[in-house]
Amino acid sequence: MNTAADTVLQPLLAADPGAPLVTHYDLGAPSRIELSVTSTANWAAKIAGLLRDEVGVAPGDVVVCDLPAHWLTAGVLLGVWWAGAEVRTGPADDAVAVITTADRLERHPTDVETLLMTTDPMGRPLAAVGVDVPPGVVDLAESCRIHPDAFVPSGQGASALDGRSVEQLADPALAGRALVAGRERHDVVGVLARILASGGSAVLVTGSDPDAPGVADVATTERTTLTL
Repeated sequence: MNTAADTVLQPLLAADPGAPLVTHYDLGAPSRIELSVTSTANWAAKIAGLLRDEVGVAPGDVVVCDLPAHWLTAGVLLGVWWAGAEVRTGPADDAVAVITTADRLERHPTDVETLLMTTDPMGRPLAAVGVDVPPGVVDLAESCRIHPDAFVPSGQGASALDGRSVEQLADPALAGRALVAGRERHDVVGVLARILASGGSAVLVTGSDPDAPGVADVATTERTTLTL
């Protein structure tokens, strides 16, 4: 059975597993983290295992992802898809889980399984960077590490993102290397989904104004083919 994650990852792994899939520049840190197709798939497998085996996410479920531009966001997106769930980018009454960050936690209901994603440039767990995790909330980066780097899905959902399938998200124009700048953008999950569904790769730039000179320098260095 092919989940949305399989549909995205299988061609990329077959073509060039070492190719960069997501590159994240944090100009405020400053830092540069790059994940290959294989590394991103490994993170996605761990997150899918956490969602299915510990959180109880099942194929066809809905998971809200309210996340900023960060390299781990790609792993979360693919991990939810691999678990067979649909990603929603806005509030959803039928959601079984919410994945967000500490600074966005108050936006979401307290009666739903909640996982917090780290925004640390190196992906360190929240406790390691001095962020308090409320009782009953899961530190995603800490909890997913014990899960395997491979994942065998239990089933697949009908939709990938906000009611659309991977095929509906795909756009041949996005098959290149795309620049996405601005941590505070609220469309990052949707933009990443479109890039990945199209077989493209993403360069995320945070820690600076989208029009700052440093962003243009990144675009040139990474030879991005388009800006979103």
